Amino acid sequence: MYDYSAADDDEVTFRDGDVIVNAQSIDDGWMFGTVLRTGATGMLPANYVQMMMA
Repeated sequence: MYDYSAADDDEVTFRDGDVIVNAQSIDDGWMFGTVLRTGATGMLPANYVQMMMA
């Protein structure tokens, strides 16, 4: 839903419209996943993304 610039080494940067695969919830505010466009894997804020149905 929003662009996000990684603030730490274990986070990933992504843009609005990017697809995140293999997403797993870590806690209330964070997820772990892979940005399909870049191949980068790491943590991302859960409130910046939304689940899509295949």
